[in-house]
Amino acid sequence: MPADAFSGYYEHMTYLSGFHAIEEHIQARESEGSILYVSNPGPRVKKILALADEYGIQVQRVKAAELDKMSPDNRGAVLALKAAPKANSTDLESWLEGPLPEQALVLLLDHIEDPHNLGAVLRSADVFGVDLVVIPDRRAARETDTVSRVSAGAAAWVPVAKVSNMARALEQLKEAGFWSYAADMQGSSLPKTTFSAKTVLVMGAEGKGVSRLLKENCDHTVSIPQGGHVDSLNVSVAAGIFMYAIRHNRQRERS
Repeated sequence: MPADAFSGYYEHMTYLSGFHAIEEHIQARESEGSILYVSNPGPRVKKILALADEYGIQVQRVKAAELDKMSPDNRGAVLALKAAPKANSTDLESWLEGPLPEQALVLLLDHIEDPHNLGAVLRSADVFGVDLVVIPDRRAARETDTVSRVSAGAAAWVPVAKVSNMARALEQLKEAGFWSYAADMQGSSLPKTTFSAKTVLVMGAEGKGVSRLLKENCDHTVSIPQGGHVDSLNVSVAAGIFMYAIRHNRQRERS
């Protein structure tokens, strides 16, 4: 392909540069794309090329300068997508009608706007086996290259339901037998909290916390004990701590 045609063809694409994100996205078969790589690929890039061959993904060797122009933070390979990465979308009502795990964990994100935070939360949600993530369809971070890259590809695996009314979504979950716990600095201590078999964890927006209406409708508020000098933890860090504590608590109860 001529250089000018090459540049024009890939000009409006979305690029994933994280190795984990590329591998997970290929395996999820989420959208059509191509692997672009430079000469003398390292072991990790060779692994990606083999995976692309296994899944029938087109690969093309390009000049390092071209790859740097597309994705400055690349490490020798990128996945060029014709559409921005999509989350593993589902519908809350349909999800509630299906067979639910005996110990289900739902994460309700109250208008988290930073795609880095959303990506990090989704990565932790995948690690700790969250069954569903609920986000609002407005005034919140969207599925982007940043979300997929920061989530290390977890955005393609963790079920995500978008809703128009977060308070109504919380009520639907409670009607289905879930107990709800809002993260709040004035809440009960996390180590002393026992979570229900079906738990909804509500995390608030950056710098704002959980909105008043959602907090008032939650069954409990829970806090992470802190001993430092800053006011609060980043929402993605706090969410990871909560998710770990809930799963650890359940494993301890079964043992």
